[in-house]
Amino acid sequence: MLQKVSPYDSAENDLREGPFLGGFMKINQGKSLTMSGNACALPVGRQEMRESCQQVFYYSIFPNMLLSLHPEYVMVHQLWPQSPERTLIVCDWFFHPDAFNRPDFKPDDAIEFWDMTNKQDWHVCELSQQGIASRAYEPGPYSSRESIPAAWDRYYLSVMR
Repeated sequence: MLQKVSPYDSAENDLREGPFLGGFMKINQGKSLTMSGNACALPVGRQEMRESCQQVFYYSIFPNMLLSLHPEYVMVHQLWPQSPERTLIVCDWFFHPDAFNRPDFKPDDAIEFWDMTNKQDWHVCELSQQGIASRAYEPGPYSSRESIPAAWDRYYLSVMR
């Protein structure tokens, strides 16, 4: 569903080193990252920033925060390791304060979209973790599309030294 609204190959990273990593992906014209594909709330940013209305900004903030800046909402994930095999993920949503009193405010449209998308992503992460736990696992290089995870690993190693 995400790929239909925000193509993965539209990503551009603007922060590539240090504790803040990420960039933006384009949102298809007239679409939103919601189940319906329509905006679910008032825009959270300035209206004159037209170009950013067709972008979503994703940033990783070291050590455990993922910040997603959408045209009409902000989503924050916090990752809290519980053990080597388990992580608690807390997701918070922020909307324009004036959106709450409007009849067209539909936060569940976005929340359901990301609940579905996150569960798909988490499944892939769980499968990756199982593979890494295998005695047959051998690390390989990152692909060219994985510059941000590679940068995160480099930063983590520099902090741990």
